[in-house]
Amino acid sequence: MEVGGVLVYEGSNFFRQRLTLATLSGKTVKIKNIRTRGEEPGLNEYEANFIRLLDKICNGSHIEVNETGTSVLYKPGVLLGGHVEHTCSNKRGIGYYLEPVFMLAPFCKTPFNITLTGVTNNQIDPSVDMIRSSLLPVVKNFLVVDEGLSFKMIRRGLPPLGEGVVNFTCPVRRTLKSFQWVESGKIKRIRGVAYSSRVAPIVANRVLDAAKKVFSNYLADVYFFVDNSKGKSPGFGLCAVAETNKGSFMSAESMSGSPNKDKDIKLPEDVGQEAAWRLLEEIYRGGCVDSTCQPLVLLYMVLTAKDVSKIVLGPLTPYSMHFLRHLRDFFKVTFKIEQHVDNSLRISDDDEEEELKTGSSKLLLTCVGTGYTNISKGQI
Repeated sequence: MEVGGVLVYEGSNFFRQRLTLATLSGKTVKIKNIRTRGEEPGLNEYEANFIRLLDKICNGSHIEVNETGTSVLYKPGVLLGGHVEHTCSNKRGIGYYLEPVFMLAPFCKTPFNITLTGVTNNQIDPSVDMIRSSLLPVVKNFLVVDEGLSFKMIRRGLPPLGEGVVNFTCPVRRTLKSFQWVESGKIKRIRGVAYSSRVAPIVANRVLDAAKKVFSNYLADVYFFVDNSKGKSPGFGLCAVAETNKGSFMSAESMSGSPNKDKDIKLPEDVGQEAAWRLLEEIYRGGCVDSTCQPLVLLYMVLTAKDVSKIVLGPLTPYSMHFLRHLRDFFKVTFKIEQHVDNSLRISDDDEEEELKTGSSKLLLTCVGTGYTNISKGQI
């Protein structure tokens, strides 16, 4: 709802979406009634931490939070970029902060260089491994050139103590080109990493072997490497990535529980199998990007030149559905969504055509870009 030029929302859901899109669109947003009926009303620690991160990468933003923390007024400033260092809350993973950063980084005034400290892998947010293998290729496709684009995990940190370190650099762009991305291709190989921290090194090998046992039933080109780190918190997990012959990536992961918190202790074999099954589910869902990348691609489609962009996706996640609604609120853009039929998968037999079933039903999303221009780039 828009009141006097201010978009007004209620509740704590989709907090990052609203502030990120407000920053890009330049619109003021007010979020009220944040957990007013909860035992701990107001903003959580990680949400306040995210606001501080936005304030670091923007110049001239104005943020008002009431005494109880149940209402936030955000007037965005200009995206500066440059070198930023930020310590994230250990209650959420670094991936919680990186997803909005990937949306904002190409539209800063100067090339973006950010170092984040916190939890690199947890059971809630996309891990650093998953973001590097899934979101980073999408950004490469849109920025066209790789110069100045890098993503490094300097140190791995697991909950609850964290202290992992990640560095992300990104060049800036004035405009984005429209695109047609309708072919996802077939899976040609699976790669990944089995990691462990403060446990016996053989644990990561057990995770790896369990995952490979599942994938070997479908594909021969499967390879994982092991990362035994010396973090401050114990744990282990696996991130698996499937690559297609058309340059699409799909990723999934699983991780052991935090010590002294999770009553159900996962065996290494269970973690490996769970990661493998999750990746097979992502492959079944299909599309040109996996479910984690859906919001990022939808945003880039809206910010392209004033031309038609198309993409084929698997079933939309609830998070992506609400992201589409927020895109309509902030940019006045609506998508045409229809079922995608791949004619190349049709087989004919005695004058009868039958479609070869490959996973779940796919969606073809079409929109006209807003012609978004990064007015900050090149200004002094």
